[in-house]
Amino acid sequence: MKGRRACELCKGGAAVYCEADAAFLCWPCDAGVHGANFLVARHLRRIACAECHALDDARVLFGAGSPPIRSLCRSCSRATGPSFSDAASSSDSSCVSTADSAVSESARRGAAAVEGVLINWSRRMGLGDQGARRCAAVATRVLCACSGKMAVTTLRVSLAAALWFAVKRCGNGGRTCEGARLRALEACAGVPAKLIVVAESRLARAARRARVGEEQEGWAECW
Repeated sequence: MKGRRACELCKGGAAVYCEADAAFLCWPCDAGVHGANFLVARHLRRIACAECHALDDARVLFGAGSPPIRSLCRSCSRATGPSFSDAASSSDSSCVSTADSAVSESARRGAAAVEGVLINWSRRMGLGDQGARRCAAVATRVLCACSGKMAVTTLRVSLAAALWFAVKRCGNGGRTCEGARLRALEACAGVPAKLIVVAESRLARAARRARVGEEQEGWAECW
């Protein structure tokens, strides 16, 4: 990693890289994304060196999230002294602790960052404040419900697909506005419209499977 990368969600300094999501994330956003459920918590993430920002397989993170960890690669560690021990070497590592209050706070902030991205995209699509918040809430719910039930894709594509799912189900503007809404989502998410449509179709099928036999309170409002 040449230089510090930006977090995929909040654009702050990234601390980890998740290959399954193809996303660089900061500590709070990592906790929010990978604290959604036990399936995404299994994603193995590599921790960036706090000094040179390099990634390698010696410093890894798994589980729902972690408080910020100052991790150094071997070269930087030799220069500055010992720091972070390999997260995969011990199941008792703080990397996999979900009981710590700092993890809960990071997860809360990360979840808020995810919802904030969805609300921002919705507003830029012209949905208005109320419609934006409603669609963001539906998109967040369907993402959590369908995690692990569809093909792995990048985080940005998943978010765009979930928001498009919500926009269609909530009927914002009717079918006559769908083309314009989709083009607006393509522009603000940076994901091709065709890819959004394909990913949303897969997400909708996964949502139907997830819903069978499990009616959740308030879940069907926008379906």
